[in-house]
Amino acid sequence: MRGGGGNFGVVTSFEYQLYPVGPVVLGGMVLHPFDQAKAVFNFYREFSSAIPDELTTACGFLTSPAGHPAVAMVACYNGPLEAGEEVLRPLREFGPPLEDHLQPMPYTQVQQMFDEAWGIGRQYYVKAPWVQAISSDAIDTLVAHFAKVTSPLSLAVFFQKSGAMRRGPHDQTAFGHREARYALLITSMWLDCQESERHIRWARELSQAFEPFASGGEYVNDLGREAEEGMARIKAGYGANYERLVALKAKYDPTNLFRHNQNIPPTV
Repeated sequence: MRGGGGNFGVVTSFEYQLYPVGPVVLGGMVLHPFDQAKAVFNFYREFSSAIPDELTTACGFLTSPAGHPAVAMVACYNGPLEAGEEVLRPLREFGPPLEDHLQPMPYTQVQQMFDEAWGIGRQYYVKAPWVQAISSDAIDTLVAHFAKVTSPLSLAVFFQKSGAMRRGPHDQTAFGHREARYALLITSMWLDCQESERHIRWARELSQAFEPFASGGEYVNDLGREAEEGMARIKAGYGANYERLVALKAKYDPTNLFRHNQNIPPTV
């Protein structure tokens, strides 16, 4: 069930185990100009490679409220604020940034930071390849393609995968790709559905250009159905767990009742 993409049943209730957070965390972002993007990504590659479990980060492109492409580094430190300030000091001192919005805040405020960026009523198209390392060539490719972004609402962001998500054997859940360090979330967003073709094309072209730097597969929640993605991409999304999941599907859902998803068809 955990990571199976809705292929094995319907969850009717949850039991949550709560963990203490806060009362505040150290979170927010720092912004840098687009022309400093390569330097920012190079810094982020080194910074994010040796950080504690208490810190989660992201780094990528967006368009500022003033309408200018910019690169942002985002952080959330869940631990003592004094320790967090020391951990995030290099992030605040690099550049220096155009804007520094890192500050103590409730965890719920961190969760809502990008609600407006992914607003209701927009058109969306998403790609999310896994990435093991942010190489110099990968940075060059990302910078070159975002320079041609077709909508000021669109984003291209490396989300760091760290902590428990990277630990443990592949088969402890349906979710694979534990070795990947980042997901590159390419989100094309626009308002007018008559413009869909060119905005979708931009996301696809960036995703295709990034394939040499991807480690294989994409996050299943960011994949479409087989008719759009093709079966090969869905298989890659589940990674080394796919054949094991097929066997479970054949046992528990041999008629493929649960099929309106990133489907794992049974073999029977």
